[in-house]
Amino acid sequence: MRWKNLNKREKMGYLFLLPSVVLMIAFIIYPVINTVYLSFFNYRVQTMSMGKTFVGVKNFIMAFKDPNFLGSFKFTITFTVVAVTLETLIGILFALIMNKKIPGQGIIRTSVLIPWAIPTIVSALMWKFMYSEQYGVINFIFQKLHIVQGSIPWLSDASLAVIATIIADVWKTTPYMSLLILSGLQTIPKNLYEASSIDGANKRQQFFKITLPLLKPVLSVAILFRVIATFRIYDLVAALTSGGPANSTQSLSLYTIRTYFNFGNIGYGSALATITLLISLLISLLFLNALKTKIEKVA
Repeated sequence: MRWKNLNKREKMGYLFLLPSVVLMIAFIIYPVINTVYLSFFNYRVQTMSMGKTFVGVKNFIMAFKDPNFLGSFKFTITFTVVAVTLETLIGILFALIMNKKIPGQGIIRTSVLIPWAIPTIVSALMWKFMYSEQYGVINFIFQKLHIVQGSIPWLSDASLAVIATIIADVWKTTPYMSLLILSGLQTIPKNLYEASSIDGANKRQQFFKITLPLLKPVLSVAILFRVIATFRIYDLVAALTSGGPANSTQSLSLYTIRTYFNFGNIGYGSALATITLLISLLISLLFLNALKTKIEKVA
């Protein structure tokens, strides 16, 4: 297709697309290509004047021998699996409630969506304040209810810090899952439930035989979005725990950024970023393939 063969309307369409294409190349495609390129070099800020040295896949091999990377990877996987599972289950529950015609439905929907509307950094700082051993409201409530005698070290104990981070993320992003699932619920024809009721199906049978099967495509997309976003989690852990204590809540993204910017190891940091990108792409492909299979079965 040649430019001179296009009519005026088609040319205007391409011209309107041009700014978006330029921005995509400048801020997405080029940085990704450059990051992958730098991952094959030994390149540090401290020795930048000496240039970069090609090391092949040495940075990638070093990553899988790096205890900090392995620890970050373990936390990220644990965090992703537990958080997304809880967000999905609670999201389904909230979506079912919001889908019912009950008094005050508008207020319920608005209230459920409030946590999602709060910026992540603000949400993390709010939870950090509530988790505080000295003046946190969570410890205060537990003490008043005589559940604990002293203060619970939510953010200074390695195991509890992981749980605390998951709780904060579930609170923040469950409304997002609820909204996506609700959109799926509203596409299910009501006559299916009416017909099943006539046939004697109870609510439980309707949920597992009608609601859940028809929600699978929507659930797959919602879970895919959350898995990718959670796998790249940075802002929440950076503001809430800074990766501590003892790197127990250090995510892959946080470790990558620290390696790249704080330690000035551009080559190794680029390798870590490339690994994260490849894992995210693999997850996306697996989910999309599963979604395609489910849609074909339904069709």
